[in-house]
Amino acid sequence: MPEYLFNHNQKILGTIEKADKKILFLDYDGTLVSFKDRPDEVITPNSVKNVLEKLVKHPEFNIFIITGRALNNIKNLVDVEGISFAALHGLQIESTDGKKFYWEPSENTRFFLEKIKEKVFSEFKEEKRIYIEDKQFTLAFHYRMLPREKTKYATERVMEIVKKIDEKNMLEIIKGAKVIEVRPKGWNKGKAIEFLLSNINGYRHTVPIYIGDDTTDEDAFIYLKNHGLTIFVSNESERSTSAQYFLKNPDEVLVFLKSLEVKNEV
Repeated sequence: MPEYLFNHNQKILGTIEKADKKILFLDYDGTLVSFKDRPDEVITPNSVKNVLEKLVKHPEFNIFIITGRALNNIKNLVDVEGISFAALHGLQIESTDGKKFYWEPSENTRFFLEKIKEKVFSEFKEEKRIYIEDKQFTLAFHYRMLPREKTKYATERVMEIVKKIDEKNMLEIIKGAKVIEVRPKGWNKGKAIEFLLSNINGYRHTVPIYIGDDTTDEDAFIYLKNHGLTIFVSNESERSTSAQYFLKNPDEVLVFLKSLEVKNEV
């Protein structure tokens, strides 16, 4: 079980301070911002933008927003100069130096994703409380607005459709916070973190810090288990995770980020 971060805050801040390079990986929804019924209703609070702007001015910090959102969407939402982005769970990456990367095998899944979207649209066209988000290389089926008595049928049916259409077994189903995401198999946030860290070198002591709230973040927690600081965001103390520490909500994440900024001002 992870330990509550603020019970170890001074020790953690001391470890971070000693590093000559801090790589900060931040999930977005449920980590930096609270969930809304629909993802297009979310905005980034000024308080979050302000602390990111301050942190990114410190040369020892590299900041990546690593999210399931599409690249243009997350860039517009954050809108802070000097931050890099790993979108679609790392399938698309854009760094501050202009370098871009995308995982090419994901191209092979577009046909199947389109067929899945069409079928789900057809079956649930009368159900306005299911929101289907087409992100080109992934599909997300949001059911946060759906009454509890309808969620079991809807989620099971979506998964049945995916498995039937994905004859070549090229896709995987990820269950998140009131969302089912369908994405190409073979790439995840853990592999994206590995790729990103392999391209950051020349520093004697680097500390990766990863903060996330979702199932998709577990691959990164596992990869960083022995050489990074991992923080799970959840108010469910019994929820299983591979992270070392936990914070309860995005408000506590903001407090922690502010403490990093204050520490670097001293």
